[in-house]
Amino acid sequence: MSFSELGICPEILEAIEVLGFETPSPIQQQAIPSALEGNDIVGLSHTGSGKTLAFSIPALENIDPALRTVQVLCLAPTRELAVQICREVDKLALFLDGVSAVPIYGGASFGPQLAALNRGVQFVVGTPGRVIDLMEQGELPTENITTLILDEADEMLDMGFQEDIDRVVAMLPKERQTLFFSATMSPAIRALINRLSENPQEITIERPVLTVPTCEQSVYEVVFSSRIEVLSRLIEMGRMKRGLVFANTKRVVDDVVDGLLARGYSVDRLHGDMPQTLRERVMDSFRRGNLNVLVATDIAARGLDIDDVDIVVNFELPRDPEDYVHRIGRTARAGRKGKAVTFIGRRDFSLLARIERFIGTRMQREKVMTASQVEEARVEALVDDILEAASKSPELPEELKDIEMPAEQLMAAMFNLLVAKGSCELQAIPEDRPSRYSKREGADATSAPAAEKGNDWSSLKESVTLFMNGGKLIGIRPKDIAGLMYNEGGAPKGSVGDIRIFLKHSLIEVSPEIAPQVIEKLSTCSICGYEVNVREDKGKPEGDSRPAVHVRDRRSNGGDSYAGRDNSRREKGGRFERSERFGNSRKSDRYERNDRRDSKGGDRGDRYDRRDNKGSDRYERRDRRERDDDRTPFFSRFSKKPRR
Repeated sequence: MSFSELGICPEILEAIEVLGFETPSPIQQQAIPSALEGNDIVGLSHTGSGKTLAFSIPALENIDPALRTVQVLCLAPTRELAVQICREVDKLALFLDGVSAVPIYGGASFGPQLAALNRGVQFVVGTPGRVIDLMEQGELPTENITTLILDEADEMLDMGFQEDIDRVVAMLPKERQTLFFSATMSPAIRALINRLSENPQEITIERPVLTVPTCEQSVYEVVFSSRIEVLSRLIEMGRMKRGLVFANTKRVVDDVVDGLLARGYSVDRLHGDMPQTLRERVMDSFRRGNLNVLVATDIAARGLDIDDVDIVVNFELPRDPEDYVHRIGRTARAGRKGKAVTFIGRRDFSLLARIERFIGTRMQREKVMTASQVEEARVEALVDDILEAASKSPELPEELKDIEMPAEQLMAAMFNLLVAKGSCELQAIPEDRPSRYSKREGADATSAPAAEKGNDWSSLKESVTLFMNGGKLIGIRPKDIAGLMYNEGGAPKGSVGDIRIFLKHSLIEVSPEIAPQVIEKLSTCSICGYEVNVREDKGKPEGDSRPAVHVRDRRSNGGDSYAGRDNSRREKGGRFERSERFGNSRKSDRYERNDRRDSKGGDRGDRYDRRDNKGSDRYERRDRRERDDDRTPFFSRFSKKPRR
C-alpha cells in the first residue's frame, strides 16, 4: 500500500515524497483513512511506529488556510517532543500555502510564542502548562479549534498532567475531533478517553520484539563514584570474560579505562578521537581475546560485529531508548545467552522507566555484590578452572616429583598461593552498607531494645527510613506523601510513621515488612505533578567516622540535624523536638539570656544612650562643617589645601 491510496491531498503527498517516505507504517495505514472521515481515534502503538504522521496528516487536511487562527491543538508531555512534532508538521505543510505551526512550552520566553499566535498560526503543539497560561490570558483563541491531539497520553498521565488536560479540554468547543495516541492502555487512559470522546475507533499495533529473551537484563543503583569499583567486582566474579562497557562521553570512557588499568585489568578504549588505524588495532585485539573489556561510546561502537560478547555494561544510561536496544544487542546473539547490566543513579529513574516502556520489559533490580560475595565467587571460579584443567589428565611436573610431602598438603599450599595471587584489594563504597530492613528482618524482635522516647524522630518502634527526591520546592505536603504511600504504594493502615519534608527531599518512616513492597511500587512515581523516585535512605557507608547528618533547611523554623547528634542532646529532647514541643520557647529563652546578661553587665539602656550620644555628636559636627562650607566662596572650596 502507498500513501496515495489513503486519500491524502496532492500537496501533502508531494511533501511526503520529498521527505522520502515510500510506504505507510501499520498505524498510518489504519489511522489516516479513519481520521480523514472525521472519526475519533485511539491509537495504541509503540514509540517510533510513525504516530506523528498518523495524526498530523489528517489534522492538516482539516485546516482552512484562509482562516488565520488556531484550528488544531496538540498536547505533548515534554518540550522536546513538542518541538519534534512541530518540525514534522512544518515539513508536511511545505506545499500548503498559508499553513504554519508553532511549539508552545514553558521555560522559554513568551515573546516569540505570542508573536506567532498574533501572526495567525493554525497548528499549535504545546505542553499543558504553557497552553493553559496562554488560554487564560486570552492569547490562544479556542473558538475555532476543530481537532484535539493527545500524543504520548500515558506519559502525560504518569507525569501528573491529568488535571491540566481536563482544564484545557474544558475551554475547547464540544464539537471537535479527538485523536489519542499512547503506548499503553491503562485504566486511567481508558477513563480519560471515555470523558473526552464518544465511540472512538481503537487501533492497536503489535509491538515488535526489541530484545531477545536469552538476554538477562539487570539494574544496579550505584552512585557515580562507585561505578568503577562495582565494574571491577563484576570482573573479579568472572562475569566479564569478554565484556563491552558503554559510556555517553569520551571523557567518561577515558576515566573508566584509566581506573581499570590502574587495577591491573586488560582493557582498552574506543571513541571518536582515536585515529582509524588505532581503532582497527583495538578491535582486532578484542576479537582475538587479548582484551577482556572494551570501553566505548555509542558513535564509535556503531557497526561492531562481535558474536561472543557475554556481557554488556551500561556505565551510563543512554538518552535515547533506541540506543539502549542497540547496545544490548551486542550480546545474546545467534541463540547464545547474554547479560546486560545497567548502572543508574537517583536521577535516572524516569529515564529508566521510559526505556522499560519502550522495550516492554521490566529489568531486574539487583543489589551490589559485597566483598565477601566477590571472594566466594572468585574461589569457586578458581576451583572450576582447576577441575577443568585436571580433566585433561596433565602430567606431574619434574620439579614436583622429588618432593616428599603428602599430596593433600601440597595441593592446599598451591591452592592458597593461587588464591592470594589472584586476589584484588576491594574498596569500600556506600553500597556496601547493609539494608536497614534486611538487618531488622534477620534480628530477633524480642531481643531488640525498646527505643527510648526522644532518641529519634521516629514514631514506630521498628521502622525503615525511605528517601524521596522531592520537597518544599515543589510544594509537597505530608498528606500528599501519605496518600502516595497508602494509595499507590499499597501500605497497610498504620504502617507509615513520621514524615519529614526538607527543601529538596523528604524522609518517610515505614514499617520494615512493607518497605520492599513500597520501594518496588514507588521506584518511579508522580506526586504534585512532578516525577520522583522512592528508595531506602542509604545514610553513610560503614567505616566512615564522619556522622551522617541530614541537615534540614536552615531557612525554615527549627532547622535540625536529626542524625549524627550525640545521645545526650537527643535525650534532652533535641533541637527539632524542642521546637515542636514548645513552639517559640527558644525565642523566650534568648530574651531571658539577654536579661541575665544585662543584669550582670549593667543597664543596657545606658550603653544605647551612650551610643546615641556619640551618633548625635557626629551628626552635629557634620552639620557644623556644612554650615562653614556654605559661608565660604564657591570656587575656594576646590582649591588645594596644604597638607598638615
